[in-house]
Amino acid sequence: MLATLLPSNSLFMRLLNKYASQGLDEMLASDRSRRFALNSNCLTAGITTLGYAAFLAIYDFQGLVLAWAAMLLASSVLFLPNLAQRNISLAVLIAALSILVLFGWLTYHLSAASGLYLFMILLPLNLVIANGLTRRLGTTLWTGVSIAAMAFCIVAFNEPSGYARTDPQLLRYLHLSTLALIISMVTGGLFILAGRVALAEIALEAEHAKSEALLDNLLPANIAARLKGTPNQIIADNIPEVTILFADIADFTPRATSMQPEALIRFLNRVFTAFDDLTHERGLEKIKTIGDAYMVAAGMPVARADHADIIADMALAMLAVTKELSQQMDQPVEVRIGLHSGSAIAGVIGTQKIFYDVWGDTVNTASRMESQGEVGRIQLTDETRAALGDRFVFEKRGLVDIKGKGPTETFWLLAKVA
Repeated sequence: MLATLLPSNSLFMRLLNKYASQGLDEMLASDRSRRFALNSNCLTAGITTLGYAAFLAIYDFQGLVLAWAAMLLASSVLFLPNLAQRNISLAVLIAALSILVLFGWLTYHLSAASGLYLFMILLPLNLVIANGLTRRLGTTLWTGVSIAAMAFCIVAFNEPSGYARTDPQLLRYLHLSTLALIISMVTGGLFILAGRVALAEIALEAEHAKSEALLDNLLPANIAARLKGTPNQIIADNIPEVTILFADIADFTPRATSMQPEALIRFLNRVFTAFDDLTHERGLEKIKTIGDAYMVAAGMPVARADHADIIADMALAMLAVTKELSQQMDQPVEVRIGLHSGSAIAGVIGTQKIFYDVWGDTVNTASRMESQGEVGRIQLTDETRAALGDRFVFEKRGLVDIKGKGPTETFWLLAKVA
């Protein structure tokens, strides 16, 4: 609380914050706010009690023993955060006994009119801060003890003991200052807790944003939205028209055996990042990478009439970008590309490292178009050529014996019609 009254960059402010942050690094994030508030209250209580001690010593030197008693309390309270790091239960017990015994003893000497017994209200407050929602029975018992102690002080200590000098003006001052300090400490504690809660909420929102971004990066936006709305639902969609592209880096196996791991990863990252940029520019759906193979789809999860055209444009752009990369990286970067259009089934599988995938004959055929194609060329089936119409330039390859399908009419995609 005191720290809020000082410039944030002052040396005293930094020292106060260091004191109030004792033991926080070793604690769970969920417990740090409560411990920070508890430490801050101990600091405020210690400084407050030292102030009372100084005042009593100045006001009545003969009653100096009361001042020494107050200083004893201040010393014990200031060491509580350090003790709490080792044994929180012992620290709470010492704090409770210190508050009850000392303020009961001071009230006995100065009378209930001083209002010092009201500091016992801080006992249940700090127990709630220290324990949170745990140990409710212990907190309830100590709350009952503090209420009983305050009631006892009001009934039993109507008059000063006569040990220290008192007068009505002093008692009124003590009463008003006690009320002001208690209100300030409670308010300060609430402000501290509110501030820490606000920071926790900001951190939680940041983590939530990260998780949302990660989910959106793993899954298409509308698929991620469906899972967020109903986490346990099965995502399985029939896609009537889709075009699949497979691209595979040529001569990757010998390259992998001759390159250092870091160099190989940098190579793959650069190539696939370039492909990712092309995919993003065209609003396509990257399905996955499998080793040195890159798979992308058009027409899913959201249908689009130009799925074949946009994939063909993507394939031509991939050939162009690999030529650029070959010059920039001073080493050959060549790919085989295969395309096929048809229907497919898409959905989300797994519970850990979930991903959006697509299955069906269309996928298998597109993969065969790539694997049985030629380096630096784009092979496609008659279905995809028909979907592209006369908007692209083709070269007929003829019948190719495709594994699992038999002789299949295939074409080379050469360019887009100007």
